[in-house]
Amino acid sequence: MSDKNWSTASQFIIWFLIVPPGMYYFLSNQMPKELNASYFFLFIIFSVLTTFFPIKLKGDPITLVMWVTIPAFLLYGIAVEMILMQFVAIAILFVSKGNIQNKLQRFFINSLMMFILSIVSATAFYLVGGTIGSMNFWSLLIGISVYRLVHTAANIGFIKFYMQIRGMKSPLSKKDIGYEFSSIVLILPLALTFYFLLNLIGAPSFLLIGIPFFLTIFFIRQYGRSEKVNEYIKRVGEIGSSLSVLTDVDQVTEKFIMKSKELFNADIVFLFNNHDQWLELDKAYDKPHLLPKDTHSIRLGVGIARMVLTTNEPVTYTKRSDFKQFTTVSGPDEVESILCIPLTHNNQTGGILLLGSNRRSAFKDYQLKILELLGSYYIVALEKARYVTEALLRSERCALTNLYNYRYLEDRLHYEMDRMQKKDIDDLSVVMLDIDRFKGVNDTYGHQSGNGILKELAKVLKDALPEDATVGRYGGEEFIYLLPGFTKSEALTFAEGLRDRIRKHTFSIIPDLSLEKREIDVNITTSIGVTSAPFDTDEAMTLLRNADRALYIGAKQAGRDRVAVYVK
Repeated sequence: MSDKNWSTASQFIIWFLIVPPGMYYFLSNQMPKELNASYFFLFIIFSVLTTFFPIKLKGDPITLVMWVTIPAFLLYGIAVEMILMQFVAIAILFVSKGNIQNKLQRFFINSLMMFILSIVSATAFYLVGGTIGSMNFWSLLIGISVYRLVHTAANIGFIKFYMQIRGMKSPLSKKDIGYEFSSIVLILPLALTFYFLLNLIGAPSFLLIGIPFFLTIFFIRQYGRSEKVNEYIKRVGEIGSSLSVLTDVDQVTEKFIMKSKELFNADIVFLFNNHDQWLELDKAYDKPHLLPKDTHSIRLGVGIARMVLTTNEPVTYTKRSDFKQFTTVSGPDEVESILCIPLTHNNQTGGILLLGSNRRSAFKDYQLKILELLGSYYIVALEKARYVTEALLRSERCALTNLYNYRYLEDRLHYEMDRMQKKDIDDLSVVMLDIDRFKGVNDTYGHQSGNGILKELAKVLKDALPEDATVGRYGGEEFIYLLPGFTKSEALTFAEGLRDRIRKHTFSIIPDLSLEKREIDVNITTSIGVTSAPFDTDEAMTLLRNADRALYIGAKQAGRDRVAVYVK
């Protein structure tokens, strides 16, 4: 038997040995001889309703059920008050969150605590001279003040003691304790007013006190909700600002996933990309970390995300039975609540965001709007990151071959040279190659055909690229390899293999100068120059000039289609 099961069983045994026999004793000996049945049932109804509508200030619940139970106690004594408090314990069972086992544990401890508090508080009331059914205001005020103070103090002490024997930290902060004692100021006038009205006008007092009370609760809850919404909006703005400064697409997406999880306390987060009405899982969070990318695609009409893509409408579910029929086989079984929105930009749905929680009623309807606002920040940040990435690629890449351009190559050369000087690498070699008689190719077949050869050659060069090396188009028909860690002899071996690979490769073109548009095969050769640092030089630009000199003097002038190394 696990500790958790043992805890539930032990709490049940303690509860069973104390509460049922105790309730039986008090109901047998302390029930009033005259009990107004209408009042009794109205007390029960108002107690339960109050439990279902607690006040929350900045997330801290304040229980005000004693505005009902105190008048019942003053009218009928401890037995009726005990019955009401046990109904409150049952009501808490329905409004609390968690699985059945946790709810049962909470019920046993709440029921036991309320039973003990009823006895302790009533004892304090009697000790200071309180009398059930009295109409003496000052006597009642003193008695009920002591009753409420003792009840609050005993409640706090009971919780601390219970958490201590469980080896857990008390959840009550100084602020929570302050709220509990300050609620006395609100409860006592309301409870005494209710009690005196019951004695004066009877049943209508339930409406005279109850309606204003619940309206007040409603407005306080609305105010608390608006406060929470404003806090959400503030946090979303902060998240949006933090996303906007990122220029890497993956960083933007990962931060968006994690911040969404934190903001809504989600247990899972799925982000799907929309590819022509197919959803592909881009990123996923499943407590406690991001998962590797899944390439699984989901067919139209399958799953909650697919349904949202089809309707382009956000959805929220508060319990699993509401959405179970829509889930896919890959949906986590423990998820109870769902928030799911389309990520739309310029009337196009680019993706779907789905948040899940293992708790029932974890998400509220207004949180859909908050999530949509956060999604809009994400889309803007993502577009910006993509634009920056594409602009960077355009500034670093040759538009024709998609290889790095001379500007990037020179920057990279300085970077690699710095690494060598810091002893991160021992050698740095440069291989420069030029297509032999390329002007003749353009003159014979046309410039479009020449461009086709350059593009295909770029693919050959990328296929031959060693690990950690860089290849780029330096200009015209000249290309450069930067080979960190390659000695001069290793670079020479690489260059010879590359020259042979290019010479044997067949390039297919459609000549644009010929009237007959048919594909023909062309072969080319290259001349290559090789140089290395620190053997030949320790300056970056000198290394380039050495490679150029080896290419033209050592290879071109020696007959082309060959490799030459720089010689001092």
